[in-house]
Amino acid sequence: MKTVRLLTVLIIFAACKTSPPISTCRYTGEVKDMSGIDGCGLVITMKDGTTLQPVEFANPGFTLKAGQTVRFDFMELKDRPSNCMGGRVVRIECIQETK
Repeated sequence: MKTVRLLTVLIIFAACKTSPPISTCRYTGEVKDMSGIDGCGLVITMKDGTTLQPVEFANPGFTLKAGQTVRFDFMELKDRPSNCMGGRVVRIECIQETK
């Protein structure tokens, strides 16, 4: 019985360390290719014109592509300088392509 309880607790803790569910992706933006500017690559432009430079992903399996429209959530990394001259350096917490 103790083994079953221990396994249950371990499974619950392991499940808590996954990325947030897609429903928490609050923002919408378009992926743009800014590789023509030194230090830039793919960025996300939000509807209000804010440019985000993703440098970390909670879900490393997602691949950004120019022209994609995405729903996402992010955390700004204020201690990281931008190589892209304008744009906030961010960690993408959740992301999905919209159709």
